[in-house]
Amino acid sequence: LLNKYLGSIEESELLQLLLPPTNEMFTEGGIVKLASNIEAIPDEEEEFRKQVIREVVSANFISKFIEQYDSNTEEVYRRNLTYVLSRVAYLGDKAVISSLVKSGVIKHLITTCEHCTDSEVMCNISVTLSSVVYDNGDLSHVDHLV
Repeated sequence: LLNKYLGSIEESELLQLLLPPTNEMFTEGGIVKLASNIEAIPDEEEEFRKQVIREVVSANFISKFIEQYDSNTEEVYRRNLTYVLSRVAYLGDKAVISSLVKSGVIKHLITTCEHCTDSEVMCNISVTLSSVVYDNGDLSHVDHLV
């Protein structure tokens, strides 16, 4: 889909197509759309994927994560939500990593692991935690994770 439209529309228009409106991002349909679209971006378009993730971060995704995770116990919702979070963490941006730690998201994920029985959610949490801990080999922030 991305390759089909890259030549015929501007990147800003493509972003608008791929991202749900901010007020719908955390709805069940919005998070499904967001996760599906991020996953569908080909590896060859890694820079564009990073741009999409930056837009997600700018929509206050990190600050809303814990509330959304706790308030919606539907497995599919949590799978998609944690997938998007794993992509946010994988971005490796220092400010994003810091925000994940300072907001309590990382501590929440570690606590969540103790009770989680869904393997896909656990995999997404694992990717998120790995991305934070191994932030390009910089372990200076690890002491502050929990």
